[in-house]
Amino acid sequence: MGFIIKDTAALINTKITDTGRQQLSQGNFNIAYFQIGDSEVCYECASGVLPSAGYVLEPPFNAQNSTGTPQSNKQNIKYPYYLQGTTGSTYGIPAMQSVETNIWNFTNPLGFFTGSSGSFSAITNSAFTVTSNYVINYTGCSSGYNVNLIYDFCSPSTGTPSVGNFVTFIFDSNGGCGNINTNNPILTYKIQAVTATSVTAYTITLDRALPNFVSQPCLGEARALIYPSGMTPFYDAAVPASYFTGVCSSADTISVWNMNIPWSESPAGVISTINEDYTQYGSVNYLGTKEYLGYQTDSGQYFMNYSGVTALTDTYYYNSYDEIIPVLPSNQKAIAIVSYTNNGVDNYYGEKFAFEPYDSVNPGAAGQARNFKVSLPTLMWHKTTGTTIGQTFYVDPAGWDLGYPSYMESTKNEDMNTPGMRYYNLWDTNPNSDGYPNRVGKVFPDSELIVFDDDEIVAALSYKSNRNWTLPAPKLGLIVPNICNTGSDTVGILSADTEYLWVTYRFNSTAFTESLHCNYYSKIQGPSSGCSLTSQNVTVRFGNEFPFLTQDCSGFTANEISILCQKTIGSDSLPAPQNWVEIDVTPDLSGTLVNGYLTASGLTGTTFTISLNDFSGGTIYDLNNYIDIPMNGETDKLNFGDEYYFFGEINTDIQATIYEMKYAVNLPEEQFTNTTNPTFQLAVTNNRYISEIGLYNSNNDLMILSKLQYPVLRQGIQQFLIKFDF
Repeated sequence: MGFIIKDTAALINTKITDTGRQQLSQGNFNIAYFQIGDSEVCYECASGVLPSAGYVLEPPFNAQNSTGTPQSNKQNIKYPYYLQGTTGSTYGIPAMQSVETNIWNFTNPLGFFTGSSGSFSAITNSAFTVTSNYVINYTGCSSGYNVNLIYDFCSPSTGTPSVGNFVTFIFDSNGGCGNINTNNPILTYKIQAVTATSVTAYTITLDRALPNFVSQPCLGEARALIYPSGMTPFYDAAVPASYFTGVCSSADTISVWNMNIPWSESPAGVISTINEDYTQYGSVNYLGTKEYLGYQTDSGQYFMNYSGVTALTDTYYYNSYDEIIPVLPSNQKAIAIVSYTNNGVDNYYGEKFAFEPYDSVNPGAAGQARNFKVSLPTLMWHKTTGTTIGQTFYVDPAGWDLGYPSYMESTKNEDMNTPGMRYYNLWDTNPNSDGYPNRVGKVFPDSELIVFDDDEIVAALSYKSNRNWTLPAPKLGLIVPNICNTGSDTVGILSADTEYLWVTYRFNSTAFTESLHCNYYSKIQGPSSGCSLTSQNVTVRFGNEFPFLTQDCSGFTANEISILCQKTIGSDSLPAPQNWVEIDVTPDLSGTLVNGYLTASGLTGTTFTISLNDFSGGTIYDLNNYIDIPMNGETDKLNFGDEYYFFGEINTDIQATIYEMKYAVNLPEEQFTNTTNPTFQLAVTNNRYISEIGLYNSNNDLMILSKLQYPVLRQGIQQFLIKFDF
């Protein structure tokens, strides 16, 4: 408790009372009356001292307490003014003038990187990495699990590698200090064992095989960035001591975002009787969030765009022939949920992301949706119209009119709807043939959540997928078998419209490293039974979407391609992870290989055909043949869903809504002119002053007490505004 400082800007200092807070908690908060008073004015107490010169106490929180003895208290207005004359009521009726005010602010970008598209650098200091002071030499990589860390100073750090740490290798051949400006693989592993070989050197064992550079004409080094095994306590200290012992600053802000990838089915090729399936993945506890956000079941929600058009899904992608492929919630295998759910004491992002419409008169002003961007500096995105690593995504990309909200509405609770749960689609900046860019996810500004739902971006964000590049979805078609051929290929793989073939593919690479198959699963329906020749084969064609497939040490390389496929019956049937068939179609490209490597032109210039004979002669696809995934019981190994940090950068403006409870206390010239203050009765002067205003409920309980900065002369018609913000 103290006195109001007279040199502050505010005329009125206001606090809600203890009883006011109690009534608010019970849902009974209301304002019915006001009183004005001059309890802290002494009119003739010291010769030559004007009443307006007196000091006024701050309004106490406990001006009225109604909880009972010994806490109860009434420190209300001691000397109120009469409403009329010199007797009777002392209460007036205030006029409510409550208002709503939106405010916006910029925030600094948070994440693991600095820079901009095409010129990002990983932050390598000790606030982000356990250590960044090691490289590995390509000559030490030969598809084994062990590699030597060689000391090479990058940034001051006393950290050393430990079991459980994550290590990201930037395979750019020069071992630079975190620069991301060339098209190269950037892969993340989990350290399984550490052996010190000298004071500054270590041999580490990883969760899966390293790339094999021995058979490639690639020489050089890769920078190793070692990250902690979990968010706490390295990034996310629940109550940082420095916040209370030093000056509060941005140093107390958690600088990284969380990421979890919940899978609702296992990737193709996971055999649950042998390997851990999705029920044992690290982010399985986020499947409820996946359902809540509309990515699990079809019947729980529908989606409405800004024009009022509704649909079962608002998730889709373009295949490599620019055809839109919708993805129903029940077909969404996994999503990447990016959230700022850290335990820092500062509320860095306020109430919500600011997504105000673009203002062409004042571009870049705080609060506009166009200021929001999510950068993935290490992504080699197959939809890029350029050839540079890294992609930035927007909710309102420049050059398109896309910055409008859509809504997810519940089919079970109408009270949630009209308009529903607000979200914005997340877009890249690469136009398709229809003129629109690619949507890759949704942003929920009121929940401060970013969701990547594009299956291939999800794969590239997964540490275990073993690739930072994405792969395009092919175009499927039906073709009549060659009836002139007397072999078994005269019978098609699909013979009725109740049959469906699911198709994806994988690149094999004995020259570099194995990685996850394409995470887009394409589907085609069999021919109508009305056709004269019902059985047909399936064609697979690729468009020109392999900008990072190379035959040297940049981008990524491949030596073989296999088609993965599975037949199902019925439109609602989904493929089972253990039933995919692998068909090697590399011989179809034999004439287009360059030094044993696949070429983009060879892929785009070839139509692959899947016949019944191919399908019958294929082998059951086992993902563990290519990526070492944990066996059942191997809980210490890295698996899908074990991600915890978002390896990118996020920039957004923030918004807060201030609901200002505002009451006008109007004093007519002929009312509230006489005070009950006994010192006024003895005063020679006729001037009266006001030092306090109380707001009461209908039971005359003091709800809000306001004190003026200094006693104000009561004269003529006056108005005081009592404001309280929520």
